[in-house]
Amino acid sequence: MTQERKIDIDVLLRDTFLTVVELRQGTSARHGQELYRHCLQQVEGVRERLTAAGFSQQDIEHITYAQCALLDETVLSRDGMDDGQMVWLKNPLQSHFFNTLQAGELLYERMKRVLQEPAPTPAVLTCFHRVLLLGFRGRYQDPESDERQHLIAMFSKRVEPFRVQEDSAVLNVPLTRRQHYLWQSPFCWLLLLMLVLVGVWWGLHSWLNVLVDELLPTGKS
Repeated sequence: MTQERKIDIDVLLRDTFLTVVELRQGTSARHGQELYRHCLQQVEGVRERLTAAGFSQQDIEHITYAQCALLDETVLSRDGMDDGQMVWLKNPLQSHFFNTLQAGELLYERMKRVLQEPAPTPAVLTCFHRVLLLGFRGRYQDPESDERQHLIAMFSKRVEPFRVQEDSAVLNVPLTRRQHYLWQSPFCWLLLLMLVLVGVWWGLHSWLNVLVDELLPTGKS
């Protein structure tokens, strides 16, 4: 088994997924620079792991672009203006790594190209699938738009569903026949993801605990 095949992209992107869930739950990013630094480190860490595992430069770029696009949109699309948004507006992650501000368009173009490849890398397919399920919209502001739902369905046919792994506390949801519709609805999937978050909270990396302490409102003025 090659190093590339040993990489579990769900584990590798776990911290990013958790950050997105926290922000979508309404956590206020009062310490924007600290949040930006953590997210920047997440992206750099994933790139380093993928490089060490022997992934091609193209695959690394696909995964990095999706990770940046999801984090950028999650921070900037929230209601109200907080310190996190002010920091992000100065230098979104996609701008930092790719010198582009068009992820809402370009990420979907990447997805379509990868789906047309004769043998796309499973980790890339999985990454794109998870990003859509976590609510990335880009140019499709209606999450139920036909083209966006079609992409989700195409990825769902080609990737493994999330699995609960106690040793790594991965946030995931097992798929059953009765729950199949959840994979067509990012909103429902996100709700289930949040429920799983409660069960694994105390098993998260120490950095996340520190980050949450800093981001959650303290009740102090």
